[in-house]
Amino acid sequence: VGLVHGTYIIAENEDGMYIIDQHAAAERINYEKYLKKMGTHDDHMMDLLIPLKIELSPQDFLVLKEKMQKLIDLNFEVEEFGINTVLVRSHPYWLPEQSLEEAIRKIIDIVISEREFDPYKFTEKVAITLACKMSIKANDHMELVAMEDLLERLRNTDNPFTCPHGRPTIIAYSKYEL
Repeated sequence: VGLVHGTYIIAENEDGMYIIDQHAAAERINYEKYLKKMGTHDDHMMDLLIPLKIELSPQDFLVLKEKMQKLIDLNFEVEEFGINTVLVRSHPYWLPEQSLEEAIRKIIDIVISEREFDPYKFTEKVAITLACKMSIKANDHMELVAMEDLLERLRNTDNPFTCPHGRPTIIAYSKYEL
């Protein structure tokens, strides 16, 4: 039907009316996409035309040096580059191109901050972080066609009812309730 406050999609069918949080819905879609792609252990990498230099604090650099293999296992080609700096030459193909540097920095932050490395928790945290950062935000206007596409992609998720943080994506009102 339309968009309210640039944030909530209002939809209807023969059963009733639905209010869909566009950010929470996009988060769910992206979360499942990243989780599946990270779980495939696909070795496809994309080379960067210009390698990405990431400068870290001395403490973070030392921690990352110890955990560098975690990035390599995720299909990053990364190496030390001078003082407290790493150079990223390649990345997994599933990273979002439109926010590539931000996504890589978020993954490096997660690698650095994880005290005990649990592959499942790490994958989950990366998927949640990327899904949140790469999703449409509140007050981002959507055209009707984009809303319909979002709802179709939400229908095809394993759990369309909550975002990865547990917030509801959809609130339904039956004809009777209305």
